[in-house]
Amino acid sequence: MITTFRVQNYKSLRDVSLELTPIHALIGPNNSGKTSILEAIQALCRSVDVPLEQAFSGRWKGRELVWNGAAAPAISFEAAIRDGGGDFTYSLRCDFPAPADRAATNAAELFSLAQQINFALPNHPYSGVWYLTHHSDNSKKNETQAAVRVRNACSGVHYYRWDARLLALPTAPDSNRRFRMDPSGFGLALCLDDILGYDRVAFAEMEARFRAIFPEIKSIKLLPEPAFKAAQDHTKSTPLLQMSDGKGIYFQMENSAALVPASQASDGVLLVLAYLTVMSLPEPPRVVLFEEPENGIHPKRLEDVVSMLRGLVKDGEKTQIILTTHSPYLLDFFAPDEVTICRRENGETKTARLSDSKSVREQLDIFSLGEIWTADGDEKISIPVAAGQGT
Repeated sequence: MITTFRVQNYKSLRDVSLELTPIHALIGPNNSGKTSILEAIQALCRSVDVPLEQAFSGRWKGRELVWNGAAAPAISFEAAIRDGGGDFTYSLRCDFPAPADRAATNAAELFSLAQQINFALPNHPYSGVWYLTHHSDNSKKNETQAAVRVRNACSGVHYYRWDARLLALPTAPDSNRRFRMDPSGFGLALCLDDILGYDRVAFAEMEARFRAIFPEIKSIKLLPEPAFKAAQDHTKSTPLLQMSDGKGIYFQMENSAALVPASQASDGVLLVLAYLTVMSLPEPPRVVLFEEPENGIHPKRLEDVVSMLRGLVKDGEKTQIILTTHSPYLLDFFAPDEVTICRRENGETKTARLSDSKSVREQLDIFSLGEIWTADGDEKISIPVAAGQGT
C-alpha cells in the first residue's frame, strides 16, 4: 500500500504530497489537479512494467508534461510503501531530453530501506526496476532483490474511466489481456468469460452479489456472437477496434425467457457489474484508480458501490483504491482522513486532508461530510485548523 505519495513538476503538480489510506477520495473543482494526481500514481506504478514512454498516459510530446514546459526540471515521484516486509521508500526521476519527440528517459532512481540502493540508469528508456527484474546480473544481487520488491508492490496498476457504451461491447478472445479491461471498460465480456473459465465458484459468487443488488435479473449469460478485438495497449496510439468472433453479455430476467443484451441494459447495471468483476479477479490488483465512480449510478446505489470498493481493500496489503469524485452523496461514505481536497493557486495544485479542515472538525458531529462540502464549498472546506487549535 502507498502510504505517502509525492510528485514534482508534473503538469500542474509543481510539488504535491499526499498521505493516502487503503481507500482514498480526491475532491475539488474541475481543473484542480485530481486527474493529474491519478495519472502521476499510474506513471510511477507503470514504470516497473513498461517503457517510461508508455508509463505516462495520453498523447504528449517533448516537455508538455513538465510543469510549465520548463527546460530544467525533471518530473520526480516518491512513494512511501508498506508491504508484508515493512515500510520502504521508492523514488523515480524522469527527464525528457531532445529531440522533442523522444520518450521519457530515466535520470535517477532510488530505493531506501535500512540502506539506500541506487537503481540509476542515466538516459535509459526503461526504469532500473524494470531492467533489473528482466535481466540476470549476479553482481547486483542486492539491487535485484530490492527491484523485485518494488515491482511486486507497484506492478499491475488498474486505471478506470468507465464508459457504459464500451462496457456493453462484445469482446473477442485475447490471450495477452486475460483478466483485464481497458481503462474505458472495453473488454468486460472477455474479463467475465476469463473468470467463468478459471473459477466457476468465483463467478457464481459474483453473480449472487450482482443479483442481490438487481433482483429482477435472474442470471448473467456470455454468448457467442460477432465481437470486437482489443486494440494494442499503447498510450500514444488511437485504438482501432476490429471485428472477430467472441462473446457478448446478456441478462436473463426473472419470470421471462427473453435475454436482454448488455447494449440495452442501463448504465448502472453495467457499471455495478464492472465493479464486481474487478472484485472477482483471481489476483486482485495492487492499486486501482477510479475516475468519478458515481457517474451513471443512482445516488441510492452509491452505498453499494462504496461497500464493494471497501470489500476490495479489506486487506490493505493486497489492494488500494484511489478515486476522484464530484459527488457529495459518495463522500458521505468516507471518513475525513480518507479524503483530500485539491485546488489551484497561481496555476499550481495544492492539497489538504479533510481531517485537517476547520469547517469539518466544527460540524462533523452534526452534518455528514457531503453536506458540509455542499454547504461550505471547496474554498472554505480547505481552510485548515489553526496551529495548536483543538477539535
